[in-house]
Amino acid sequence: MVAALAFGQEAAPFPQEASSPWQPAWEVTLRADQLVDPVESADSFRRVNGQLRLRWSWEGEALRFVIGTRSAVGSDGNQFNAPRWDQQPSNGTQMDVAHGDLSWVTERTFGSLKVGLQENGLLSSQALWDRNLRFLGAGGLVGLRSQDGLLQEAGIRVATGRVRNVLGGKGDLVAGQLVLKVDTGPWSWTAHAGRWDLSWDPGDERLRRLPGHDPLARQRMRVDAGGASVKWNTVLPWEARWFQAKNRESGEDSEEVQITAGSRERIYWPQLSFTWQRLASTGTLYPVNGDEWWFYRRARGPRFDASLPLPSQWVVSLVYLRQTFDGDDYQVTRKMLVLTKRF
Repeated sequence: MVAALAFGQEAAPFPQEASSPWQPAWEVTLRADQLVDPVESADSFRRVNGQLRLRWSWEGEALRFVIGTRSAVGSDGNQFNAPRWDQQPSNGTQMDVAHGDLSWVTERTFGSLKVGLQENGLLSSQALWDRNLRFLGAGGLVGLRSQDGLLQEAGIRVATGRVRNVLGGKGDLVAGQLVLKVDTGPWSWTAHAGRWDLSWDPGDERLRRLPGHDPLARQRMRVDAGGASVKWNTVLPWEARWFQAKNRESGEDSEEVQITAGSRERIYWPQLSFTWQRLASTGTLYPVNGDEWWFYRRARGPRFDASLPLPSQWVVSLVYLRQTFDGDDYQVTRKMLVLTKRF
């Protein structure tokens, strides 16, 4: 979960099928993390941590209730969360999700409405949104599909609510996007485009004020974001993804490209992934973007992921990334070893 890039992916970590009205589920993640900063040596660190997610769901014909917790324990305390750009606490237990879902499906249409503390259902990359973040509010989608399976989705997705992170800042998100998914059998295609609006009270770290804005007023950033992906469904599948976001006020843009070969679902078959990320100063929603890339703005660099699915839903991943901070022209490297027991 921690090592997987969220770029245009909709992996379903929590099973939707329920053999009984109440369905429990759990997921554990163990990670070793090392960051090397040759200039600011005080920022270099090593740490290990574990995370356990528990969920219970009740499913009726069209109504579903989900409640879950997240517990974490790590070698570094919560006092390092802000200076190390973490989006979640390193130690402690908190509510992970608590929402009710109303959904419907017909031969040609489908839709859902989700209310409560929830994950973000919009397609995005880590450059725009950290998939571990939750918001308290409402999310939903409505779409069309074809009976022959060619058109998987042509619809609208929305999300709005108060974002929860370790910095507080009363961050509010309003976002919507158009999504198109087509499946021709050997090839699968996805495209999406939308607008993201984030506002927050200015403070330290990621919640800094925007250039040219009143430092005491509530900050507001709007970006137009879009992306596309193509997947070749063979014995050795591969997928290419592209994502871009542009700040409507400053005109700055950020970009992410990823190429993946292999599958995380086939036991003992590795998956290899290469990602290039470029972050402008205000070209993305930096208060809520991913926390694995160390620099969250004004940076660029590659990331390499190697994952191996193991029996009983275990996955081991090795991650190496290198970022260059614009202007200072020095590089930071990060290595992660992640072992996950999936649902």
